[in-house]
Amino acid sequence: MRNTAADKQPMFNRRNLFGATAAGLAASSLAACATSGSDDEGGEVTVGEDAENPFGVDPKAPLDVVIFDGGFGNEYAVAHQEIYNRAFPDAEITHLPTQAIAETQQPRFAEGKPADVLDNSGAQQIPMDALVSDGELAELTPLLDAPSYDDPSLTVRDTLREGVLEAGTFNGKVYALNYVFNAWTIWYDAKLFRDQGWTPPTTWDEMIALCPTIKAAGIAPWTYAGQHPVYLYDMFLMLAGRHGGVQVLKDIDNLKAGAWEHESVALAAEAMHSIGASGFLLEGSAGIDHIQSQTAFNNNEAAFLPCGSWLPNEQKAIAPADFEYAPMGVPALAGSVQPGLISAGGDEPFVVPKNATNLAGAYEYLRIMLSKEGSQMFGDTVQAATVVKGVELDNEAAKMTDALVSNPDDMFQPQFRYWYTKMNEEVRPALGRLINAESTPEEFLQRMQTVADDTAADDTIEKFTHED
Repeated sequence: MRNTAADKQPMFNRRNLFGATAAGLAASSLAACATSGSDDEGGEVTVGEDAENPFGVDPKAPLDVVIFDGGFGNEYAVAHQEIYNRAFPDAEITHLPTQAIAETQQPRFAEGKPADVLDNSGAQQIPMDALVSDGELAELTPLLDAPSYDDPSLTVRDTLREGVLEAGTFNGKVYALNYVFNAWTIWYDAKLFRDQGWTPPTTWDEMIALCPTIKAAGIAPWTYAGQHPVYLYDMFLMLAGRHGGVQVLKDIDNLKAGAWEHESVALAAEAMHSIGASGFLLEGSAGIDHIQSQTAFNNNEAAFLPCGSWLPNEQKAIAPADFEYAPMGVPALAGSVQPGLISAGGDEPFVVPKNATNLAGAYEYLRIMLSKEGSQMFGDTVQAATVVKGVELDNEAAKMTDALVSNPDDMFQPQFRYWYTKMNEEVRPALGRLINAESTPEEFLQRMQTVADDTAADDTIEKFTHED
């Protein structure tokens, strides 16, 4: 998910999510509709015998689509809607591209009149755990069990890349279609490294040894989106997971007692702290947003930038023509038992609200997105892979990313910040203070273990676990 607006994410507590809005609506005016999707008033969609219209879409029913207009833009969504209108030319499609997801859509949930399809992403993403726990979302099994758009002998599920449904799965039920196959990596300019004679590091020790050389060239080794320190989330967790193995990360997600006290997590905290303590951060990084950090990176003011696969597309109008985006995995700590582990899988969650007016049309729209034409159109437009098998891209950075995720056993997406809003709110500033050496590793670990323990002990919070 991308923070592509400078706005901070609105913070909401479970069960009062729909009692307030980013636009500042009075809580009392929405309280009566606080759990508008939990009364089972929404319709149901089943898979029929017609492979061309398996959900029984009313060809004249309007469709309401809201797209997060961030790193991937919304041009691809316009193209998908054109495909929908080829099948249903009489259907009027309302298309809203916006970065203000919570501000514009939260009131609609509260009123029981949500969009039909919502790309719930960006800095103003509505917390997924609250949407699921409050019964606001339709479950997507009918979509996955339906015949694929191109080959009725295959289900939609059969066409998806391995592991992509996990991020949208809550206690065994799929509530979000994460459309982009994203990998969180460390980015560098291959041309800069080639010109300087630097070898991209594969281990943390190699990276630390290279940093003084980078500084001597007048370049800061690291920068990041200081206003959105969640960009450090996957970097930190992959350090821990590579060192101790993926179970370390599953234990954190599953709220296992003492999970934040594991040796590998402590070593990851010490490593992150060392970047700031050693003076390896671009001056002022703590106060800049994602665009400023990415622009500094494009200007070779910093050598390394943690970010997701959308980075080259988001910066294509800004980056110098000879800038060569290249991704690498988080340099592994000494003694790492799973050095190839990478945070990769489904991202950019599309959801269907349970109280959507046109549920059948919403499912069909998602089925079109997952067609060969729809997915290839997305890939060609934004040079990023979808979760559909067989989409080939000619972008070199995308090819390099695909090489990093070639082993399914090394792909894992940490989930606690999606599952537990309170932990998400805590980890963001905590990581920022850690990398800037404003808190010690011990203080960071204690802070996160405390919020994890509080979350585990709170019976009002629905718990989610990874399935083995």
